[in-house]
Amino acid sequence: MNMGCPAEFICPITQEVMTDPVMVSETGQTYERAAILDWWARGHRTCPATNTSLNSFQLAPNYVLKSLIQQQQPSTSYAPSRPQQPGGDRMYPTLSHQPQTQEPNQLQQILQRLSSASMQVPAYRSGSSYSLWQLKELVKDSETHSQVMQAQLLPTLVALLLDSSLPECQVNAAGVLRRLAVRNVSSCEAILKAGAVSALVQLLSASNTEARAAAAGCLCLLGWNSSNVKSEIIFTMCKTAKDQTGQISSIHAMLPLFNSSTPSEVEAASACLHMLSEAATADVLATFELRDSGLAQHLCKTIDSGSPVATFAAAESLKNLIQLPANRVEVMQQLLALMESGSPAGQADAANLCWELCCVSATAHNPHMTSLLSSQPKMLPSLSCLLSSTDSGVVRAALGLVHVLALEVSKAQNSFANPANVDLVRIQLVQYAPVLDAILSMLLAPDTSGEVAAANAATNLAAFRSGVCNECDKSSPSFKQQPSRKRDFFRFGKLLDESDPSSPIGGCRHTPRGLMAGNGIIGRLYTLLDSGDAAVVSAVLTALYNISATENLADGVLQNKLLQLLGWKALSPKSKDAARMLLQRLDIRDGRDGMSFTFLSAFSLPPARPLVYLDP
Repeated sequence: MNMGCPAEFICPITQEVMTDPVMVSETGQTYERAAILDWWARGHRTCPATNTSLNSFQLAPNYVLKSLIQQQQPSTSYAPSRPQQPGGDRMYPTLSHQPQTQEPNQLQQILQRLSSASMQVPAYRSGSSYSLWQLKELVKDSETHSQVMQAQLLPTLVALLLDSSLPECQVNAAGVLRRLAVRNVSSCEAILKAGAVSALVQLLSASNTEARAAAAGCLCLLGWNSSNVKSEIIFTMCKTAKDQTGQISSIHAMLPLFNSSTPSEVEAASACLHMLSEAATADVLATFELRDSGLAQHLCKTIDSGSPVATFAAAESLKNLIQLPANRVEVMQQLLALMESGSPAGQADAANLCWELCCVSATAHNPHMTSLLSSQPKMLPSLSCLLSSTDSGVVRAALGLVHVLALEVSKAQNSFANPANVDLVRIQLVQYAPVLDAILSMLLAPDTSGEVAAANAATNLAAFRSGVCNECDKSSPSFKQQPSRKRDFFRFGKLLDESDPSSPIGGCRHTPRGLMAGNGIIGRLYTLLDSGDAAVVSAVLTALYNISATENLADGVLQNKLLQLLGWKALSPKSKDAARMLLQRLDIRDGRDGMSFTFLSAFSLPPARPLVYLDP
């Protein structure tokens, strides 16, 4: 297992750093794509981390995590580096590790100095900083770890944490505790019993920036390794906040770190907040109410300009904080503000984070975020800024967001609740934001991932379901008069409107038509059917199927291409099904009963309906 990176970078199945992380849409858990697919291929029908039985096996790429893993250095630590003098030279000489036979003697000498009764003398204690730093550097394996724990040094380390007159000793004492916490849970429990948690929480409000960062880094590792310690950290933070402000809050103690301009403090604070808020119960989560603390703004600022580790921790913290209903509006508003005024990297991260929030399945404690996002007044202006960007990564992220905004709310069960509301969002997206121009731009760009994102955005924008509306009820005579095979198409699409011969495709005059016509999108989609890339072709087929509900695609050239694709071995069965259903729809539109293509497959065609995929 890789110990030099955050636990979230590690696949729960392979225990290795992920290269292609994907989320299980129904549970929100992230795995290496190949590992989770192999898990299911072996007959399992559960999410490995939660052991939850799955109804859907759809995967969604975790773009934010993948980007951060790619930027991650081989070794990462939330704790500060060795102290440096203002000139940049090391404060301490380089520690030369002696041969294995002599190193125990060196360790014993350090332990004897720190265990000496002279440590009660302030002058002697003030000179112990170098010994603490040496000890921190030597605690690197299970043998030295055991010797340090047996030396009964924890009370001394806690006393040093509480001595505000020795900030350098506080930093190194926190560093030693952090090294001791790495090895096992029992060490974390011993550190808890020694009273270190209370001392570390108190140290978060120290005047020394390095001491605050060291305390946050130590608390982060302690909490990750022991649930009991994590509970005690939250309890102590709440007690401290209540004593100082009268409010029960887990975030009050960390605000000084987020208000700092020192990157190491912000990184440690983000990591600690991520640990505290991860998998929190409803009662614990209630202590993370933002209450105009400005924390959401600080986290978005970290996403915009922080280090890769800090960016990841801040993004994960926001995903946890937004589960509390009282935080949702503030978090969403800050993400939209970041989309509008952040750096290109920050804009793309904010869009991808909103995409992840919208793609996690609804539960009793986590209502779907799409409706919340689409109801924000700044949603359309912020999305317009993303779509108008000159950075292709930003535009691609924005199109992924368009994809989920135009997606039905209850996707986990593949139901289509509130279709009229979703159609309204689709109309707003097309009429206000430059969505169609961005789609065409990405379709024309020589970028496979951009072409897929654009085709998927077009798929959901064209997935209108209001062919059955209050004015055009499915029980109307015009619906009953349709042949049985045409009824499904009539329900979600549009047939020739007998009352309006001038309208070539309108069956329901209450929904828009022609949104994809005349702007070059359909022609470009035709061209991409010959791209030779299975992912691109699959996305294009889905888009053309949905577009065919409102646009006239009756074209012999298109039909010939579809016939050729049905024989392409690289195309997935699901994509071939989309091609068959598109052929069926074209056949019905031409006035035939759909039987002329039955020789293509014995496949029983399902009712024609928009195909909506989660994976942009």
